[in-house]
Amino acid sequence: MKSVLFSVMNRILMILTSHRLDCFKLCMDLLIGNRSIFNFDRVVLMLNGVTGRHLNYVESLLRKHPQIPWDTIAGPRGKGRLVANLQNECIRRYPNSLYFKIDEDVFVPPGWEDRMIRAYEDHRSDSSVAMLTPVIPNNAMGFHYLLNQYPQLADEYATQFSYPLTNDCTGPVWQYPKLANWITRHFLVLSEANIRLQAVSKNPFPRFAQRFSINCLVYDYHHWQELGGIPDEEEPAWTQWIADHGKEVVLVTNTLLHHYSFFVQQDWLDRTPLLEDIRIANAPQSLSSRTFTGYHLPRMVRFLNQMPRVLKQRISKR
Repeated sequence: MKSVLFSVMNRILMILTSHRLDCFKLCMDLLIGNRSIFNFDRVVLMLNGVTGRHLNYVESLLRKHPQIPWDTIAGPRGKGRLVANLQNECIRRYPNSLYFKIDEDVFVPPGWEDRMIRAYEDHRSDSSVAMLTPVIPNNAMGFHYLLNQYPQLADEYATQFSYPLTNDCTGPVWQYPKLANWITRHFLVLSEANIRLQAVSKNPFPRFAQRFSINCLVYDYHHWQELGGIPDEEEPAWTQWIADHGKEVVLVTNTLLHHYSFFVQQDWLDRTPLLEDIRIANAPQSLSSRTFTGYHLPRMVRFLNQMPRVLKQRISKR
């Protein structure tokens, strides 16, 4: 049953998926398992070069859950313009709506969509607000916010790491996967993390006008019209437009989501069990025990898949 909030404008959930079937499966298991997905008027799977087993999974997902109002938009694999095109096509299909865009490696808690809608409603009449984004521990803005909210965490950070605390988008939490792993594990169980965050949040809607997390955004049709469509350069150009036009992004600090990995972190994190631990912590019904097949094997497969490429890179640097 959909929330009674925001009954006039349709809610469109856009999920970008390309090559991480393991992440996409967990993303969908959480959206369906916590029933968040049923609070949207349309769920659009943006298929960025999806083929093979990944495409088979998408097709089985649509067959298995016909009650979900699915749509799919497919395009060739790539970044920049090829991703922007998928979002723009979705918005053209479903105009005059509120858009929730997430990536395939974003994992959500129960009720995240209602809290984001409430935050949007609180700012709907403010023309300076361009979009909203939640707290994501492994991006610079979320990391900076969390360490400022939890002094004991900041002390641990200062003791264990020698990096400066900054909200710059290419700061330490983006550069160093060990740091991303550390902060994610401090908030591993999403339901508990959101309760903790809501208890300490004194200013639930701080604003900023710098690089935002492209992994989870909420914006409306009016913003898309003002922007003139999602730019081909996507995040950098979008950020620049916001700054140039005196707009701001709202950080919704009563809502925390997980994002698995930036590309610079992926190989290192894939050699750890972080993805399996996020699943166990938040979707235990899908992996009830740490069996070899369900827990250890996926990590071994990731490691073996990356070995030829990693070895080639290391040899070329010598």
